[in-house]
Amino acid sequence: MIKSERCQFLVETVDLEQATGVVGARWEYFQLAHLNDDSTFRIEDKARQIAWSWLSAAEAVAEALLYQRDSVFVSINQEEAKEKIRYARTIFDALRPDIRQRVKLLRDNELGIEFGNGARLNSLPARPPRGRARSNVYLDEFAHVARDRQIYTAALPIISKGGRLRIG
Repeated sequence: MIKSERCQFLVETVDLEQATGVVGARWEYFQLAHLNDDSTFRIEDKARQIAWSWLSAAEAVAEALLYQRDSVFVSINQEEAKEKIRYARTIFDALRPDIRQRVKLLRDNELGIEFGNGARLNSLPARPPRGRARSNVYLDEFAHVARDRQIYTAALPIISKGGRLRIG
């Protein structure tokens, strides 16, 4: 089922057990489908504890490294915002050594990572996002976020020139 370059990149270069901390971890069908979806808008009605946040972070890391594409995460609160960057850092650390050695981290803090190729991953606690056009925006646990209309409206210009909006 591997079709997209980002899906192939993640499947072939990430040590999934290391990235997830789960012995015997394997890619699930719905995760591969998520990674292969190139649509501009995607809303996923998801169950809890299916690793949507982790998968979104993995997708963002792949997009950053393959296409120099920024991603912005908007989470329900500060702790959840930090968690998206923790996931991204863990995924980056679980990349094959030959891939990891080619990429430098210029900035690495609780709410953001910037790669040597200029791509940035930023995470915000329940506030309207700002960012460069062509970025991807991930609205996590969006049904529970205050000011959802403001956040959604602010996300649209960010994806206006080629980014994607994911709501989970």
